[in-house]
Amino acid sequence: MSEPTCELVAERIALGEPLAELDAHATSCARCMRLASLPAKLGATGHAADPGIGFSSRVTAGAQHRIATRRRTRIAAISAVSVAAAAAMALVITHQPEERGVAFTMPTLDKYKPAVAPTRHDPWKPREVDPDVRALVHLANVDRELHFSANWGRIEKPLRPYKAVLEGKEEP
Repeated sequence: MSEPTCELVAERIALGEPLAELDAHATSCARCMRLASLPAKLGATGHAADPGIGFSSRVTAGAQHRIATRRRTRIAAISAVSVAAAAAMALVITHQPEERGVAFTMPTLDKYKPAVAPTRHDPWKPREVDPDVRALVHLANVDRELHFSANWGRIEKPLRPYKAVLEGKEEP
């Protein structure tokens, strides 16, 4: 068991107070001598150097610089990809496919070859149309034929004979 004076020496060393009247005991007791030499030994050990004044501001400024650089790089890359995509879309939209002739020869080992040389037609120049085709188109009444359903009010004949034809039976 330790003496009360050894405990007082330990307490004063821990608090960093001077030993004063306990100095005679600290020089005679081996345990107190080891305890008294401990602060000097701790002070002699090496420790990390202080980074200096303004360390946190330098680190913050460096980080902000890296963030700004990455952002500029990202914006430049996105802009380049956007320009490339717009150019590709412009090419796809303005591309005019090659017109093929009506008849083709039989396929060979190479690509299909048109039997008639393809001709380009200017869409703004009116084409010459056969008069018979023009008359047929005029008689067809295309506007009326574009409707998907029939006008059931215009049906005059009974549908019973048609039902028999569809079922494959003769009309009685």
